[in-house]
Amino acid sequence: MADQAEKLRQLVQKSKVGEAAIITKPANKARVITVTSGKGGVGKTNFTVNLAISLAKLGQKVLIIDADLGTANVDVVLGRTSKYNLLNILEDGLAINEAVSEGPYGIKYLSGGSGIHHLANLTDSQLFSIISQISLFDDWADTILIDTGAGLNRNVLNFVIAADEVIIITTPEPTAITDAYAMMKAYINNNGTSPLKLVVNRVIEVGEGEMVTDKLVKAAFRFLGLSVIGIGFIYEDRNLIKAVKNQKPLLLAFPDTLASKCINNIAQNILFGNYAVPPRGIKGFFSRVFDFWRQ
Repeated sequence: MADQAEKLRQLVQKSKVGEAAIITKPANKARVITVTSGKGGVGKTNFTVNLAISLAKLGQKVLIIDADLGTANVDVVLGRTSKYNLLNILEDGLAINEAVSEGPYGIKYLSGGSGIHHLANLTDSQLFSIISQISLFDDWADTILIDTGAGLNRNVLNFVIAADEVIIITTPEPTAITDAYAMMKAYINNNGTSPLKLVVNRVIEVGEGEMVTDKLVKAAFRFLGLSVIGIGFIYEDRNLIKAVKNQKPLLLAFPDTLASKCINNIAQNILFGNYAVPPRGIKGFFSRVFDFWRQ
């Protein structure tokens, strides 16, 4: 196990910095990345929050939108309490800058909660109003992370298909791998066109992460004609359990632990890798989401 851990330490130290210049966002357009999974319990929200912190430490202005209708808990992972959510904007006329909370390293987050469900039933004037408010973050944010719910329901798929980029989180468990593949299949069946990236969480050894990535990448290409890019895996780390219990993000509680280094490596790959796409902004993202709901 010691040899395996050392191999992984060497692996996470290798970064794609230098392969391509940092992605510069066009004026008024943030980079929108949806983080999703085929099933719950794979560490999706923990990954999203810690990725946001890692990107912020690299100089990015980051907004998290918690789009998990059932168990919105970005604020729980951050150890914060959100006073408002999207529903307050829709029903109470609250300005979006008042509904957004601030986390560590200047990251901002907006809880969707039950407001996500109400988005599908808005009038044209309400749609125009909410899009106008949300689009204000195109001026501020460099990266906007959309944390979806688990599963393959219509709400989740709309947020996945509308994104500039999609990160699918899985683990080496057979059920998680099967559900990640099901998400890829649903993505293709719903005419998704944005790049798909894969992160394998809770890896015990280096070979396990490589095996799961290789298996899913090859299956997606062979049976779905889909190109999936593995952007890293995260080592199983007991410190994550401690951080969760203390309601403190891993990168703040244990910044030097192996899992933190893995997440930092993934952030480097996202920010400096040569496979990013031109961002279309949060205004375009929500316009596409609403179009899907109205079909």
